[in-house]
Amino acid sequence: MLNTAHQTPTADYYNRPRPSISSLVKPGPNIVLDLGCGAGAMGRNLVSEGKAVQIIGVELFAAAAQAASESYATVHTGDIEEMDLPYSRFFDYIICGDILEHLKDPYKIVRIARTWLKDDGVFICSLPNVRYWKVLYRLAFHGSWDYADAGVLDKTHLRFFTRKSCYQMFHEAGFQINSSRMLISGRRYQFLNTLTLRVFEDLFGSQLVIAASKRSHD
Repeated sequence: MLNTAHQTPTADYYNRPRPSISSLVKPGPNIVLDLGCGAGAMGRNLVSEGKAVQIIGVELFAAAAQAASESYATVHTGDIEEMDLPYSRFFDYIICGDILEHLKDPYKIVRIARTWLKDDGVFICSLPNVRYWKVLYRLAFHGSWDYADAGVLDKTHLRFFTRKSCYQMFHEAGFQINSSRMLISGRRYQFLNTLTLRVFEDLFGSQLVIAASKRSHD
């Protein structure tokens, strides 16, 4: 679902290199599928770091897709839920940065994406964390669930996840979680997270980044 807050292909929303995601890709001649590739900043960064030799993208916003096509091998333009991508055990990595929460049925897309991955492939995903303390505070003490142009309560989000529900979605699709990390903004909250031995990490983090692989027995 297109976020109307970002109408130009040069907007920051479409040009973020996302080091929290790209750092999870190992160096090598990887073939990468970038779901929601924006203007291609992620892919260009992976190639420059020697982490990819071929990048294929999917992007809803046509202007951003056009920009990405200048450096990506192929960019499929349109709604991923309406596509039938012609790939089977083809990708070393699938990157899905802040896309699943915009879909009507993200569970289905995760299941399908598993078939696109090589047997030793990795699915890297970032999602907003609805358990974030600011969301809970406003709901509990003010009765507010106010949508915004961006953030955890982006007005175009159709689905909401916690770490636990994200894990469940990937488990049901035949994945195992290799790693997960909550992104915590601000030194104050990073310090509090360390001080409390990360017990409340899921409250301090507004974003969850995970890496998952196919379960070996599936």
